[in-house]
Amino acid sequence: MKYRLSVVALTALLVAYGCKTAKLSTRPAAPITASVSEEGFLNCFAARTSLNGQTVWCEASAVLFDGRNVLFANDKDMPAGQSPVFMKTLASLSDSTQSPTYLTQPIFSATRKYEDFAQTPDHQLVLLTTGFDRVKAGSHDWDSYNTILYWRGGDEQHPHVLAPDDTSRTSIAYRQRIAQVLVNAEFPGAMPYFKIEGLAATDKQLLFGIREEGKSYESFTYKAKVISVSYKLEKTGDAERIRLNDDWKIINDFDIAKAEPSLPKNLALSSLEYDPFRKRFWMLTSLENNGQFDAYLWSISPEDLATNKPFTLVRNAQGQPVHTTGHKAEDLTPLDANRLLLICDDDRGLTTIGAQTRHPNQAAYTILTVSN
Repeated sequence: MKYRLSVVALTALLVAYGCKTAKLSTRPAAPITASVSEEGFLNCFAARTSLNGQTVWCEASAVLFDGRNVLFANDKDMPAGQSPVFMKTLASLSDSTQSPTYLTQPIFSATRKYEDFAQTPDHQLVLLTTGFDRVKAGSHDWDSYNTILYWRGGDEQHPHVLAPDDTSRTSIAYRQRIAQVLVNAEFPGAMPYFKIEGLAATDKQLLFGIREEGKSYESFTYKAKVISVSYKLEKTGDAERIRLNDDWKIINDFDIAKAEPSLPKNLALSSLEYDPFRKRFWMLTSLENNGQFDAYLWSISPEDLATNKPFTLVRNAQGQPVHTTGHKAEDLTPLDANRLLLICDDDRGLTTIGAQTRHPNQAAYTILTVSN
């Protein structure tokens, strides 16, 4: 009898412990928090640089750390001998005595209005997209605004154009396909106007972040929408080419105002990146309102992104949203498992960091430390 009682007691104890362990194991992961660890201005080119008699401003819209260098793209044209795409070492970001290295292959200068870098999780491929927001009917004059470049990591001297063939100089062939995916009740055939500001890459898919869509650049709606398409690598001679499959689809249509009604209105997607360290996606949403700039950071798992679940707003340790007050962060890149580098396109605003005021040849950057 005593033996039976002890067995019963032991069984009850094990069951209770198991239930407690199960509860602990299903406890949701701690939320991601972030804080600003560094801010500064980087010199994109020499002071007083001009083109056609006009001052050139550094309106940096894309950034990528490829493990060796930090690559940037300015969405403005540059004088001959320079390039809108350039790179610096991480240690020399704010060092005005260290000039950038310009990527001067002709295709970098021929392509117009860069918006976002991406990198495959294995760092083998780097991609750079334009906004796809300009097209001229009956003419090829604006085709260069519809281009995606890519190259092997570390081999930026040999960029390729993402296209169905190996001879195209732009990616205009994909524009109509994207427009068809974005159809809605108002535009049932194809979306007349859209703007890409996000590009992310996994080992199987490219994901495009849509910031604007509508009738034209003068009549549109701000968005945070994600389109996916799968890809494969094809051997052609001595090179490997990216080939896209015809499975374009919208996987996430995020309503920012519904998710966080307290945030400013007219926020829209300005960057989408996959973080191989954390195996999550980051999104930036930014706004410009009467010369005032701001941007907010969001995060989501691959599973939630693919099933149209909402992004989560990243907050600091005090519970306040992480944002770049006074600066319009346009792209971000992971530096390691705990740091993100954000680059800001403040247009021609004389924005400030502490006592420093931005010069036309400069762009603001922020490094965030991330924890959970």
